[in-house]
Amino acid sequence: MKLKVMMATEDGVRVFLGHPGEADYFRIYELQENGDHKLLKELKNEAKDMEEEGKHGSVGKMRKVLKMIGDVDIILSTRNSPNLIRMAKETEIQPVISPRLETLEEGLKKLVENFEVLSDMVKRRKKGERFDVYIIR
Repeated sequence: MKLKVMMATEDGVRVFLGHPGEADYFRIYELQENGDHKLLKELKNEAKDMEEEGKHGSVGKMRKVLKMIGDVDIILSTRNSPNLIRMAKETEIQPVISPRLETLEEGLKKLVENFEVLSDMVKRRKKGERFDVYIIR
């Protein structure tokens, strides 16, 4: 099985340390269990400055980001957010938090270390099950 993974970044090297929706770019990778991966695309975050009614974590912003990133399986972030919690409850995307990440490469390695659990969660999500945000320490 391959997983499509989205991570937020400012420079294409480091993971964005804030909420993913506040980053300048999203990078989408295809990741295999053996660690092989390839960058599928990098997207400019057109929803970065969007807030509805001055409120952080707006549903409108989440929908715009979801439309931009398409059919990813996992969003990996260093921080949780209201929209990641909402995605965990309402979508097929499995949000994953790993607070100590620095680089995108480290993030991909962490996902490979947890590939079996995550791929099972993704399969089950596609059948309608929902899980909380998954945390990797």
